[in-house]
Amino acid sequence: MTHLRNYIISIVLAALTYGCSTSTTGATTDDDDSPSTSINTAILYEAVKESQSYTTHDSVAAYICKFDKLPRNYVGKDKGKKLYENSTGNTFGKWNFNPWETLGVMIGGDTFENRDGLLPEGTYREADVDYGKIQSRGTKRLVYQTGCIIYYTANHYESFTQLKF
Repeated sequence: MTHLRNYIISIVLAALTYGCSTSTTGATTDDDDSPSTSINTAILYEAVKESQSYTTHDSVAAYICKFDKLPRNYVGKDKGKKLYENSTGNTFGKWNFNPWETLGVMIGGDTFENRDGLLPEGTYREADVDYGKIQSRGTKRLVYQTGCIIYYTANHYESFTQLKF
């Protein structure tokens, strides 16, 4: 029964991919990876469960908004590096692998510096999202603060779209 419930939640989350209200900050792109502006975020918000793992930008954003933390499948960069070394026996060199496929974790929770000043002043954290079948961590991130202030970037911090729940 639990597997069926988790399967149904996964289907709902997949169907709602790109379903957050948005506004753009910084340089704009005609990137097909930017979130759509047409969905019912209340359904997504209610669908996320604290005990589950999430990886897509919309489901992770809903989770952050609802629980004010990252899902349990996220670890910081330092822990990710140690996990890599312990599980592969190799010395960590760079993020030229997909942590979700290789280690079963997503990378997130570290401080985002906002060096280019594209976001309003404040203290931010970052989280990788939407790895898919890519060979590395990719360029898609959420940058967030407490209080459900969440930005999405598909181009590694060149531009941001604010997600609204």
